[in-house]
Amino acid sequence: MKKNQKEKRQIYSSEFKADAIELAQEIGPKEAAEKLGIKNTQTLTTWIKHSSKMEHDDEYRDNEQLKAEVKQLKKELLKEKKITAILKDATAFFCQDLLK
Repeated sequence: MKKNQKEKRQIYSSEFKADAIELAQEIGPKEAAEKLGIKNTQTLTTWIKHSSKMEHDDEYRDNEQLKAEVKQLKKELLKEKKITAILKDATAFFCQDLLK
């Protein structure tokens, strides 16, 4: 693969991750990754560690929930900024006749 070409990252759903973690606990991470077509076994072990921390560490769970909330709020803010910019442009367009 060339330097300029990046391999597209696979995005897995929460349900898939939960099922993969459950399977890995039954048959092991390496076998589960191979069976599910996950290219990197480390990906699955990272999910397992994250899941374990979410279950047992209240501070970690709260921190992750705050991160998710901040991400959602940033997304909403970006949407509102785009709407505001569109409304400003529309206002300027429709007010052109009034200023002449």
